[in-house]
Amino acid sequence: MILRRLIYTLPCLLLLTAVTACGNDQQQTAILPSTPVDAAFTMEPSQPAAGDTVTFAVTVTQEGQPVDDASEVKFEWWKEGQEPHAMLPATFQKDGLYIAKQPITEPGSYFVYYHVTARDFHTMKKIPFTVTGEDNTTTPETSPPSPDETTAGTPHEHGTNPSAGGQVELHFMPPKEVRAAEEAWLGVHVMQENEVIEKATVRLEYWLGSDEKHAFLDTTESHPGQYGAKIAFPTSGTYTVKVHVEKGEIHDHKDFTLSVQ
Repeated sequence: MILRRLIYTLPCLLLLTAVTACGNDQQQTAILPSTPVDAAFTMEPSQPAAGDTVTFAVTVTQEGQPVDDASEVKFEWWKEGQEPHAMLPATFQKDGLYIAKQPITEPGSYFVYYHVTARDFHTMKKIPFTVTGEDNTTTPETSPPSPDETTAGTPHEHGTNPSAGGQVELHFMPPKEVRAAEEAWLGVHVMQENEVIEKATVRLEYWLGSDEKHAFLDTTESHPGQYGAKIAFPTSGTYTVKVHVEKGEIHDHKDFTLSVQ
């Protein structure tokens, strides 16, 4: 009798064990972090002269495969000393390639950041470049162009502060629209010398207008160098968000302005 019960019970136990193992494998697969996206930047012409239309381009891939569904790709560019910076939205071409074109009229020293947001990742990098004059010379003394002289550009806040080891760069990433009493995700990308700063303590201090009462919010690191927190602002108005970054000898902060509808 006991042997007969074992004959009927054993297959059921084996089947249950296999199903449980399969479920565990699927669960482990589901929680494995995805691979970050990669971005390769090019610029044409590579040595522009004043009056040229420059094409900024970035090819986005993930595990060697083109990323054609990026949430947002844009180029932030400025002449040395210019504030605010101008932002150019990129257009998708094919095979992970995104481009934006910008005429540049003045010679001098320039910088461009590419910003790629795709598949829950954000990657960025700063590239310096020089625009020569018609006689192949640069004239850094010339006044930087105003934002009105850029095309398709929108003001953009990008904090850069000196610190141990080089400039700490804070890229503040709020949603395009923030409404009072509605939860929003405020993101911050922290870099130094074109390298992400991981495992830092990043806090958000915020207040409305000239209020003396400030609130603080701790962030979590979702990806290396990318921090953020959910927040619901109680009322509409213009807020100041101060980003604090601490790690080792690094202790920096930068104010950003945020409009809440």
